[in-house]
Amino acid sequence: MRRIGLVALAAVVVLVASGWTLFGNDYRVGVLLGSATNIVKGGSVMVNGFEAGSVSGIRVKDGKAYLELTLDSDHAPLHSGATVSVAWKALLGERLVEVHDGPTSNPRIPSGGMLEGTMDQPTELDQVLNALDPTTRTHLSSLVRELDGTLQGNEQDVRATLQSAGPALSAVGQVLKGIGTDGPAIKNLVVTLNQLTSTLAARDGNLRGIINDLTHLTSVVAGQRQQLSTSLQKLPGTLDQANSTLAVVPGVADKAVPLLNDLRPAAEKLPSVSRNLRPLLADLRPVIADLRPTLVAADELLDITPGLLDQAHAAVPGTTAALDYLQPAFAFLRPYTPEAVSFLGQWGSAFANYDANGHYARGHIQAGATSVNHNPGVLVPGLRNDPYPLPGAIGNQPWTDAFGSSAR
Repeated sequence: MRRIGLVALAAVVVLVASGWTLFGNDYRVGVLLGSATNIVKGGSVMVNGFEAGSVSGIRVKDGKAYLELTLDSDHAPLHSGATVSVAWKALLGERLVEVHDGPTSNPRIPSGGMLEGTMDQPTELDQVLNALDPTTRTHLSSLVRELDGTLQGNEQDVRATLQSAGPALSAVGQVLKGIGTDGPAIKNLVVTLNQLTSTLAARDGNLRGIINDLTHLTSVVAGQRQQLSTSLQKLPGTLDQANSTLAVVPGVADKAVPLLNDLRPAAEKLPSVSRNLRPLLADLRPVIADLRPTLVAADELLDITPGLLDQAHAAVPGTTAALDYLQPAFAFLRPYTPEAVSFLGQWGSAFANYDANGHYARGHIQAGATSVNHNPGVLVPGLRNDPYPLPGAIGNQPWTDAFGSSAR
């Protein structure tokens, strides 16, 4: 039973604390102020800069003005630490009730709770007039008398004017009310505009340079209008060619991918090759320095070469014709190259000897049985006659052509 009683008591506390949400949508709080001058029933109530309700009641309590504020559900409930202040909408107009909510982490204030309130000392018109010096009051009184004399006899016209101006004044009032409601937003807008103008003023030189560059750019574009028009006319054909080229790119890329995959092993070895090449390049520096005279001489040779080629050009056709004419003779003598080389070698050795008087030649006569008894038809035993020796046979050097084939 005791446990059930504690549960019921907790439920009642929760219901009382949140009764404004369970039994109605009105969330009401009260505040005591020293005066309620120019505060009217139904006046606006602002919560953290946003219109959130109205003044639902004004009465006297303990010699002070007690205000009952009704807030919308979107801005309720308030939290502990919330305060109320009263601000002027205008010098002679209605006052505005502002509520500043406490931190959301603080306990909630139940409906019907009391808030702390402050109100500045109201400024009356008489206080403003009394603050003026005598000269100013005299001029003001004279102005009022002149205005009174001007309006005498025109009361109906003034009344008609005020009646026709009623809707306009009402619209102005709505505008001013909206401005008062959106005061924080307008304040933020003004602050942002002030920061923007300050930034622009600080960057006046950069902004001026940008504007000058834009002016120069537009002037250049205007001067190149014909060229731009011609370029734009050629642009469709260029785009078509680019489209055709890009259409081929996927196929090329597909063929290039296997090649790149095959090159990957070689590319992976390039770092080690480059590391090995570093000492070689270091060793090549002295060699390159030594090659400088050779390169200078080669440069001089290349300077002379064009003239030499020009002079040799006239002799080349005759040389070419002579070589073409001698080609059959060379073709015939080529198989007998070993015999010619052997003959020249033996001829040189024969004349290589020399005495005190210099080189001398020595003749050698070969004689045999055939020299004594010349018989062309009969050979001495042991001799052999070969009227058609093969190339290289006399020098005992088998002859082969460029393809390795023997004589046929």
